[in-house]
Amino acid sequence: MFFSPLDPDHPYFALPSQHQRDLIWSLLGPALLDCPWSPTSPELLSKACEWQQWIAEIGCAPEYRSPRLGLMFEQIWHQYLELCGNRWQANLQIQQQKKTIGEFDLLVESQASAQQQWHLELALKFYLGFNQDWIGPNRRDYLADKIRHTRDKQLQLSHNPAAHELLKSHNWRSLQPQALMRGCLFHPADKDISATLPEDVNPQHWRGHWIHQSNAQHYLPQGDWYLLSKPQWISPARVDFSVDRDTLLRHKDTHFRHIETALCAVQLEKNKAGFWCEQQRWLIMPDHWPKPA
Repeated sequence: MFFSPLDPDHPYFALPSQHQRDLIWSLLGPALLDCPWSPTSPELLSKACEWQQWIAEIGCAPEYRSPRLGLMFEQIWHQYLELCGNRWQANLQIQQQKKTIGEFDLLVESQASAQQQWHLELALKFYLGFNQDWIGPNRRDYLADKIRHTRDKQLQLSHNPAAHELLKSHNWRSLQPQALMRGCLFHPADKDISATLPEDVNPQHWRGHWIHQSNAQHYLPQGDWYLLSKPQWISPARVDFSVDRDTLLRHKDTHFRHIETALCAVQLEKNKAGFWCEQQRWLIMPDHWPKPA
């Protein structure tokens, strides 16, 4: 498994396409959780650890059905399972009295584990610590709610009587439920804001920082910077150029005069090949966050 930050000369940063880096990080990047129902190193990733032997077989990205990062993450996993030759089925819906009562994210039969069958719930999440809560940038999503919903509802689907015949008809049996969560937790740079982690969080999770935009001048470190677009959030960035801190701050001021969405800024170091490689990730938030505008 990989840990953040990666050395700029790590083989990961030598991968030529963002999609290859997204795929490898989605598989081997730090797990968001570490608990019995969401382990950091699931058996299903045994082939992924040999990534340098097969990554060249992955060319272009799939034709994504949606720009939403969570759905892109799911399709990245589908591509990996195809490469491994595993039998899998995605988004199998459970219906009762013509109503959908649940859906399996992913069902997998692993050829490498004596045909072990898994029910996987996949998630790619980004949360900011604010006192007792970890909140998504859009304020509608909470880490505590996601943990509870995944553990108590999604991973219990195979025990639902309505699912038994459906699973049997698709030749799924004795499923082992697990959640596989990736993403980044942004800790407050402002020492006046606390952030308490839930006990199920992996201590070695992908860690970023966040700050209100009016305090960015005080907290953002000196260095070379780049602003990520949303599709670039999935994995640590490798880019061709950087800007200095003053240029970043001027852009930040212009942005927040007109727009109230978060800015994702990464601090960079240049590697021996001449590419700029992410070493720190920051979210710059409007001053009213997490309150509504």
